[in-house]
Amino acid sequence: MADELETCIAAFFRIKGKDVVTEQEFKMSVTLELKWMSMKEAEVLMRNCIASGLLVKSNGYLKSSKDLSSVPVPIAYKPSDELKKILSGTVESKPAPAAPSQPDLFGEMMELAAANGIQKGKFVSECNAVKKRLGVEISVAGLLILRDNGVDIGKLKDRVYTQVLGN
Repeated sequence: MADELETCIAAFFRIKGKDVVTEQEFKMSVTLELKWMSMKEAEVLMRNCIASGLLVKSNGYLKSSKDLSSVPVPIAYKPSDELKKILSGTVESKPAPAAPSQPDLFGEMMELAAANGIQKGKFVSECNAVKKRLGVEISVAGLLILRDNGVDIGKLKDRVYTQVLGN
């Protein structure tokens, strides 16, 4: 899988024509622009690449940890079905460890919202609207939406603060 991850990341950066992208741009491009996989699989791909050292994360930006210009990439590359099965969790694989400095706070917020009677789709759309309107990160928008809906956000505030400051 490591070789295919390298090919996948090399293809991604060649197609994008950039050396650095935001985490959100990575996931959105892999999902909506390139149509390689679902958002969930793109998140797992990103985490696997960070955990394997193929991608380096710094201040919310992702870049390759090495020069990928010599990596052969097939024309019209798309990730293999095997890689997509592993990323979607339908094949037994060793999951990539979650980055300790970057827990999936927004995922936790979505679960907390659902547990408090807020539909996930509504929560996400409201968060996106707040993010766009205020120019804040999605986790900050999530905190505001949860707070405005009467959910106790005490345990999340410090973690979001740390995440926003870049750890």
